[in-house]
Amino acid sequence: MNKNVKISKRLLKCAKMVTSKGNIADVGTDHAYLPIYLALTNKISHAIACDIHKEPLNNAKSNVKLFNLENAVEVRQSDGLKNISSSEADTVVIAGMGGNLIAKILKDCKWENKKDKEFIFQPMKYENNLRVYLSKMGYEIKKEIAVKCSGKVYTVIKANYTAQPYELTPTQVYIGFLPDHLNDDAKCYIRKQLNDLYNRIKGAIAKGLKDQEAYYLKIIKKLKKLL
Repeated sequence: MNKNVKISKRLLKCAKMVTSKGNIADVGTDHAYLPIYLALTNKISHAIACDIHKEPLNNAKSNVKLFNLENAVEVRQSDGLKNISSSEADTVVIAGMGGNLIAKILKDCKWENKKDKEFIFQPMKYENNLRVYLSKMGYEIKKEIAVKCSGKVYTVIKANYTAQPYELTPTQVYIGFLPDHLNDDAKCYIRKQLNDLYNRIKGAIAKGLKDQEAYYLKIIKKLKKLL
């Protein structure tokens, strides 16, 4: 890795998920650190670094120019994937935003041939909602890893579009498809989800919702066994 590339651990995990040597679209690129890293390490042929706002686009342009990557990384204004055609990206990365917003970007995407793409998501919050959306809309989760970064823990999800909806188990809604052999980051992520479940139980008890309380307790029991 080039020492001058400012790339966080969570973005590095996203980069390692990229298997295609082709073209990527980095949605919500901010400073374009991810496509710059991928270009410098020869993991891609071309990248579109896109964002809806002008300020991050200006930051991205400056960084791309700094590394002399104008031919490899194109900076483009786009609301999600609306200004990107399906032929321009083999891999779509959407990182650093909430799971609900990621789901909306996918919902608004009108590509007809999504089946030949790989999708990599790194939600900052509401990852449970994103997993449910992916399963209902036919995005098969192929891999999921946890990563600790800046004192917090996140998940990175790799998926392919199959157009075949499927059901998640209650446990999968909360921790997705983490590896069977849990590392420290994965255990930290499970503990984070346990805290969320305990808070949900408090809310259920306050509202007298016995069924919800029992539902959350079952999930907690399963998550504790994993630790």
